[in-house]
Order: sequence, then C-alpha cells, then structure tokens
Amino acid sequence: MVSAAEPRTETEDLAESTPDAIDEDGLTHAVFKLPPEEDSGSDTLGRYRYQAEVAARDCLAMLTQTTIDFIVCEWHEDFVVALTDGSVELVSVKHREEDQGPWTLTELCKSGGLAHLYDRWCACECATNVRLRLATNAALSPAKSNASTLARMCGPEPELTSGLADMVTKVARQILKVRWKQSYPNIPETPEVRRLDDIKLPAGFADKVTRFLTVLEISNDPPQRRYITDVNVQSLLAPAVKSLELMNVDLEATYEAIVDRIERANRDEESRGQLAVHIADPARVRYNTQLQQRISRRRLTRTIIYEEFAYTTVQPPTIPRGQAPVAAPGGNKLRRKLSRGQVPSDEAEFAESLRSAWFTTWSGRRSGLIGDEADLTNLSFDVLDTTFKCRKHARAKHHDGSAYGAQMNELMAEHLTVDALSSSPPFPLNDLHLRGLAYQLCDDCRFYFSEPFDTDEEPS
Repeated sequence: MVSAAEPRTETEDLAESTPDAIDEDGLTHAVFKLPPEEDSGSDTLGRYRYQAEVAARDCLAMLTQTTIDFIVCEWHEDFVVALTDGSVELVSVKHREEDQGPWTLTELCKSGGLAHLYDRWCACECATNVRLRLATNAALSPAKSNASTLARMCGPEPELTSGLADMVTKVARQILKVRWKQSYPNIPETPEVRRLDDIKLPAGFADKVTRFLTVLEISNDPPQRRYITDVNVQSLLAPAVKSLELMNVDLEATYEAIVDRIERANRDEESRGQLAVHIADPARVRYNTQLQQRISRRRLTRTIIYEEFAYTTVQPPTIPRGQAPVAAPGGNKLRRKLSRGQVPSDEAEFAESLRSAWFTTWSGRRSGLIGDEADLTNLSFDVLDTTFKCRKHARAKHHDGSAYGAQMNELMAEHLTVDALSSSPPFPLNDLHLRGLAYQLCDDCRFYFSEPFDTDEEPS
C-alpha cells in the first residue's frame, strides 16, 4: 500500500547531511550531488574486470573525441561519462553469459537494471542534461513487443514509434512490479496483484516513463567477455594510436595498464566499501577538500589515460618520419644568451637546430585538445628543474665570476634525459627533444646561460 506521507528523496537527505556539498548558484547538476547505492554484485572479480573493460571503451574514445570531458568510476551506475557540454551519461554495465540467451523485456526491467536506472534518473530530478545507457554483451529478444522493440523506441529520435504507448505501459508495469521486492525510493509503491495487466499506474507515471525512454539507450555493442580485450585493442586503441600519430606504443601493455587503472578507480575507498562520493568541478562548485580528494581518485581524464601508455625501448627519431624540418620562429634571445655565456659557436648552432626540431615535433604531435597546455607545462617544469640544477653546479665551479654557460650546456646534455623525467611524456620523445625544449624555454626568457641581462639591448 502507498504510505500517507511522500517518501523523502535522496537529494533532500543529502541537502541536510552535507550542506557544504550543495552548490548555492545551482549550476552543478543534481547527478553530482547524490550518493551512490551499495552494489553487492561488484565484489566479484569477473564483474569488475568486464565492467572496467567496458569503461575502457569510453576512456579510449576520450583520447580522440573532444566531446568527452572525463569519466568517473562507480558513481550512480558503473561509471559516468561527463561531457564538455555539461551533460552526463549514467552507464550501467550488465554482463550476461552466452548460455542464458537474449534479454527479455521482463528481465531487462529486473536483473537488467532498467528499474534501477529509472530510479537513479528520478533521483537526478529527471534533468534534461542527464542521459542513460544500459550496456550489455547479450542480444535482445526479437519477439514482438519485447526487448528488441523497446531498444528501437528509446532515445530522442527513436527508430520506431508505432505502439509506443503500449510499450510505455508494459515498461511502467514491469518497473512497478520490481518495486514490490526491491526498495527504490523514487518508484511509487502499488498494491501487489496476480496479473501484470491489473497493476494500476499512478497518475503521471506513464508520462514520466515516456520521458525516461527518450533519454535511454540500450546498447549491446560490448563484446562477450572472452572477446572484449582483443576487440578493444584492435578496434579502439590501435586506431587511436594511429590518429594521434604516436610511435612505438606497446598496444597490449598499454591496454592492460589502462584497464588496471580503471579497476583501481573502481575499488578505491580501501576496506570501507563504496562510500558516497561527489563529482567535483572546481570551475563551477566548491566542495570540501576531503570530497575533492576522494573524487579525484575515481576520476579518469585524458591525461591520466595517457600516463598509462607503454612504449617499446626504441626512441623516436628527432625529426618525425615523413616531416620536413621547420625553422622555429624567434631565436635571437637564445643566441644572445648563449653568446653571453660563452657557449662555443658550433654548439650554439646545434642548440638552434634542436630548438627547431622540438618545434617541428611539438607542432605535429600536439592533439589540439584541452590537455595540450597542461602536457607542455608539466614537461617544461621537469626541463626547467633539471636546467636550474645544471646552472647551479656550473656556477659553483666558477667563483672568479667567469662565464659558466659552456659548462652549463654540457651538464644539460648529460642530465636532460627522458629516463630522468618525473612522469611519462605526453608522447614519445628522445633526449634531444628535451634539450630542444630547453633552448625554446631559454628563448622565451625562462632562464639564462649567464647572469640575467637585457637581451633587447645586447648586440646581435
């Protein structure tokens, strides 16, 4: 029976329990404010691995698609895809063994998770920028008005609209039936009856289910468990590596590292289980520090995925194959600084060549995505840190005030190496590339080969 008092929603409970996590200006979507429910099935290693490999499909797509901002593991569903337009997609992964046959409409609503997805959508206030995806490896029953028909009726532009009203009624009754045995706070309770057709739909419930179907996608694209690794490597990772023009990538090792990273994000929270977390967007909302740290451990960005790339031991050529060397713009300040530091003229000429080699490489390798500037900044930090140490050692050996630029340049050649970097570079580099970047940073007035001076007044 329906209780007299309306049940409280999770949004209302959260607003009272964690007031500092609610964005006062209302810009943050409700999906980012709701705690996930416990998922007892997530303890099995097989489910974790398959779920991680399905999430890997979106992570690999993120490398080349600018529409994906980041991915958060184990949020309301198995993972959430946050898009750059501010919308989010809640993804539920359902693996089905081959001997179980295709999904029926009844099974989709119950063990297939449609009732759960509906409940979570309602908890997100049925907002227009929340999308839903049920991703499964199994086929859908082709019987009339069954699971396959339902899938064709989903989405904002459904393939099939004839018979939609009858399908909505069937789905609505199945969801209400699931509510009899499972506690979903956003699904109304109805009296238990013997026949499905005898379930009476609460006022407005059919309209709400209709809206639910417009934001839902039922996808059986993920391969079977035994095939998904090979399919993901060959159909997703290999094309991404080719599109990004990366060299010497170990595809198998890279894929395993990415899936392992996703699993670590899934299993975060140590022994405390899956606790409530909040997706934090620093540009739009202020959350407390503890929640920010917990979310960061579950968030996967393009940069994080890049860090898992594994490469063969062969270093890439200084000038990318198939590209003509391009003279880097500028260079006057670098030449004046090398001259003031008394770096030999032939070494100065080589420095200018390496700067142009870096310019050619960076121009060809940068992806054009948002993360480029962060990649370059992080790499520059490493290069500058090593360069300043080289200058310190060179200066310490010239107490008489004589020029130390030549020795500083020698130390840079010795210590600016890819192996010495604090983190993996955004794409394959060799040691000469790092020196080329160093010379570019020098031309940008980030350091000198002598004591600082006005490069504009120095004669050429």
